[in-house]
Amino acid sequence: MAFINFDEFTLLQNSPLLFSPKDIVVEIIETVNISDELVFNVAQLHKKGYVIALDNYDFESKWEVFFPYISIIKVNIEQVTFTQIEGLKKCLLLTNSHIKIIAERIETNQQYQQFKALAIDYYQGYFFHKPEIKSGTSISPLKVNLIQLFLEAYKPHLDFNQLTEIISRDVTLVSGILKLVNSAAECGNIEITSIKQAITYLGTDKIKPYVAIISMSALSSESSPELFIESLVRAKMMELITKEKSFSHLKEKAFLTGILSNLDAILNLPMADIVKSFLFSSDIKLALSEQQGELSELLTLAKHYEVSTSKRVTRSIDSNKISETRLLNCYYDALKWGMNIF
Repeated sequence: MAFINFDEFTLLQNSPLLFSPKDIVVEIIETVNISDELVFNVAQLHKKGYVIALDNYDFESKWEVFFPYISIIKVNIEQVTFTQIEGLKKCLLLTNSHIKIIAERIETNQQYQQFKALAIDYYQGYFFHKPEIKSGTSISPLKVNLIQLFLEAYKPHLDFNQLTEIISRDVTLVSGILKLVNSAAECGNIEITSIKQAITYLGTDKIKPYVAIISMSALSSESSPELFIESLVRAKMMELITKEKSFSHLKEKAFLTGILSNLDAILNLPMADIVKSFLFSSDIKLALSEQQGELSELLTLAKHYEVSTSKRVTRSIDSNKISETRLLNCYYDALKWGMNIF
C-alpha cells in the first residue's frame, strides 16, 4: 500500500476517494487545522474502509479526536524522545488498541535494534533504503475536484446531495450550472433558490453532459481554448452520429468519450494514466487510451473534418452506411452548438 500525505484542503475535498482503499494509507499531516468538518471527513473515510495514519505525531492531546479512526501512528525519532515512544507503546498494549506504530528516521543499526527491543510494529528510514525521487506532471488539487465531479456525475445512480456538495466548493462550477439552467429553461422566468434545485431541474439526462461541459471548461482554463471547443464539437458530433441505427446503442457513451478525447493534452498527462482515475466503462477507456472498439471508430468519424483521416474512416462510412452528406451535416450542427454553448 502507498502511504500518501493529505493536507487539510485535500481531506476537505475528499481527495482520498480518488483512490481505492485497498491501495493507499491516508496520512494526516501534522499541519492540518482540526475542525468538526475535518474530523467528520476522516470518520467517513474510516467508515469506507480506508487505513488512516497520523504523520509526525507529537503527543499533543489535540490529536486524540482522530484515535477512533486511525490505524497507524508515525513518530519521528529525531523529534520525540525514546521515553515518549516507549510510553505510547505501553499505553497501546494496555488498552489492547489496534493502532500500530511506525518509527521514522531509522538511519543506523543501533537505532533499529533499540526500537526493535520495544517491539515497534514498523520502521522507515535510510537504514533500509534511500528514497527514489520520481518526477512528472501531477494534477492540482483544484483539478482534482473537477475530476471528482466527473466521477460522481457518471455513477449509475446520481447522488444529488453529493453533486451539490462538490459543485458548491467552486464558484466557477456554481456560475456555470446556473447559466446552463437559465439557457435550458424554456421560459426565462424560472426562480432558482439553491444549487441542489438547479441540479435537480436539469435532471439526470441533462446533468451528465452539462457537468462534463462545465468541468472541461474549468480544466482547460490554463490551456488553449481551441482544445476545449474541439472537444465540445467532437462530443456533440459523436452524439449526433448515434442517431444512425448502426451506432444507436452507443448514445449514452458517445458524448462523454468525445469531450474527454483531448484530456491528455489539456492536463499534459498520458491518456493511459488519466483513464485509470475514472470509473468509466472499459469500452470508453479502450477508445481513449488504445484507440480500439466501436467508440474509437465513432471518435474517428467525429475527427474526420479536423484532419485528413485514414482509410479507416472510408471503411467505417461504407460499412455503417453513413453518407458523406449526413456526416457533414452532423459536423456543421456540432460546430454551431459548440461555438454557442456559452
